[in-house]
Amino acid sequence: MSDECTSLLFQLNNKSAIYDYLKYLSFEFYDVFECFLLYVGPVLVVANIFAIFILSRKEQRTPYNLIFLVMALNQGLSILCIDIQLWSLRYEFGCGYFNYYLPSSALS
Repeated sequence: MSDECTSLLFQLNNKSAIYDYLKYLSFEFYDVFECFLLYVGPVLVVANIFAIFILSRKEQRTPYNLIFLVMALNQGLSILCIDIQLWSLRYEFGCGYFNYYLPSSALS
């Protein structure tokens, strides 16, 4: 892996303060985001299905609403895929969410 965080838009050196702060945020809030998405994700998918149902009606077919329809479809599928992956990783083989956070002394 290279020493720099790069993309097409910007190049961020890993010795900068912004890189350290973003790395800290990534590690600190990953579990919060994951727990949030595990339980709010299905609600968001249902809300997007409802929006798709409303926007696909004949009376609602305008160019702007078609853009919103595609956006709702894209967001719904993205959240559904991420949510399925998170649920399968967390609860596969009988391992629950809190099993990953047991101290090593409790396992022996």
